[in-house]
Amino acid sequence: MGRRETERYLKWLFAFAGSFIAGILIMNITKNYFISDGGILNSTILSRIKYLNVDGTMLLRYIIFERVKIAFILIIFSTTFIGIAASYIFVMWQGVLAGMFFTAAIIRYGFKGILLLLAGIFPQQILLIPAWVMLLNWCCQLCCKFYFPQKDLEIVSNQKHYLVRKGIILLWIIGVVIIGCILESYVNPIILNELLKIF
Repeated sequence: MGRRETERYLKWLFAFAGSFIAGILIMNITKNYFISDGGILNSTILSRIKYLNVDGTMLLRYIIFERVKIAFILIIFSTTFIGIAASYIFVMWQGVLAGMFFTAAIIRYGFKGILLLLAGIFPQQILLIPAWVMLLNWCCQLCCKFYFPQKDLEIVSNQKHYLVRKGIILLWIIGVVIIGCILESYVNPIILNELLKIF
């Protein structure tokens, strides 16, 4: 991993951290709206989840569709001159959402809220977070190749081989995302259901 690639990862990290803090501030400012009886992570929703019989197959289809849809949008943007900007927007959006959910969980349930968030992301995010980072890097590399050759870190001796290699890497990333979706559909509901027994 080169210096520029490391810098890119650090910039994403700072963008996520900054937007995470922004999400915390947004939630604190608007908590009367979001943290109401019918707001985020309310007890009624948790009770329904606790006694919900999850159809893993249907959930898997839905999650895969949503994840692949987002991946497809990022890939499309990577073929335009705003591909790099799109990667930062995605990272910041995820940071804001994470900050808002983190704050809502803490305000509603205290320490148990942290456990709830951890149960909600485990074990799928162990695979999904690295996969999304790799996909964002893949998209940025493609965007640089098309529009910002001065930032391009990849040396291409054969265009056909380059496209084949990029295609294989993309398929591998999508495969990891799908495995993460399987864990989210079949394993995570069991973990979440067990944790909700203490709520």
